[in-house]
Amino acid sequence: MNERTTGTGEAPHYDLAVVGAGAVGALAAYYAVRRDPGRRVAVITHAGRGTGATRYSAGFDTPTGHSPAQRDLAARSTALFDELAAGLGDAGRAPVDVRWLVARENRAALDATMADGGRTSPLTGEQRALLDRTFPGLALDDEQVLLATAPMTAGQPQWLTDRLLDEVLGRQDNTLLEGFRVTEVHRTGRRVELVAADGSRITAAKAVLAPGPWVLDGPVASAARERGARVKKVVAFHIMTPPPPGAPALVLEDADAFLLPHRPGGHWIFSITSPDWDRGPDEPLAVDARDRELARALLGRHVPGFLPHLLGGRVFSDCFTAGHLPVVDTVGGDDVVMAIGGSGSGYRLAPAMAEDALNLLDGRPRT
Repeated sequence: MNERTTGTGEAPHYDLAVVGAGAVGALAAYYAVRRDPGRRVAVITHAGRGTGATRYSAGFDTPTGHSPAQRDLAARSTALFDELAAGLGDAGRAPVDVRWLVARENRAALDATMADGGRTSPLTGEQRALLDRTFPGLALDDEQVLLATAPMTAGQPQWLTDRLLDEVLGRQDNTLLEGFRVTEVHRTGRRVELVAADGSRITAAKAVLAPGPWVLDGPVASAARERGARVKKVVAFHIMTPPPPGAPALVLEDADAFLLPHRPGGHWIFSITSPDWDRGPDEPLAVDARDRELARALLGRHVPGFLPHLLGGRVFSDCFTAGHLPVVDTVGGDDVVMAIGGSGSGYRLAPAMAEDALNLLDGRPRT
């Protein structure tokens, strides 16, 4: 059913409404129809598929976490990604070797973040030689070390989101409502009514709200703020030089930055931590002089040979929560769940967030 109202003027009704067509929303919808193929699902977005953080995500999946809860989410998401690959035939993920530049005194803390119980190890001579060939002018301070871990993965968040939504929308009676900006969610009897900015409405038995960076401008804004949610700008520069075959990613752990080979684009992604908070997705966003200065300082210190290739990049907003731990919780009743707070890691934590959201709605215990 694609029309917004029925011929009788009543709002169309679904078993589940999913607000948000990014990675978390697409996974929630996909898991819903996998659990119950007869469940009628409406995926709702004010724009298009994967318009927000999903579209610009680097897709770098490091199964790490700075708290037990984060590590649990990361480990579960990695396992769920493997299940997705088995079910879909491909989850758009490829292994990538990872090297870490970290202060010597922080090595034990880095080891403790590994969700799979893995540990870092010193580089072999061959690994160090490859790093020197890959990262021109690679330099570290006397108090820093270079370490290796087991390979991690680089994914294609936009591609995966489209693939999941195609699976959902390929089933009869499921629909995608675009241009439907949800401003109100309330209950009418035993139904959840979702009202759009233009007055359009639908009803559903249950709803998952995964609005990404638009969380503070919608029906769960108050609940999100109560849980400490804020939005901030996220910046990833492009290093316009092709990564050589077998090039590893380099994580600048203490600076919360990384260099990731981006094979589809034929360049590098250099993700940094922008200092700009409270920058929503509907504001004009751009890579500014302060971001560039920060990026140049990090490159100048560690990979000066990349400085001439620092050209352009991607900028977006994301929702951050306390401790960078996502919030998956009911909102005012058991039939509405919000899944928010990717904190720049929404793609890599999305499977576990979506599974938890469905478990809450279906009355199952959290995994």
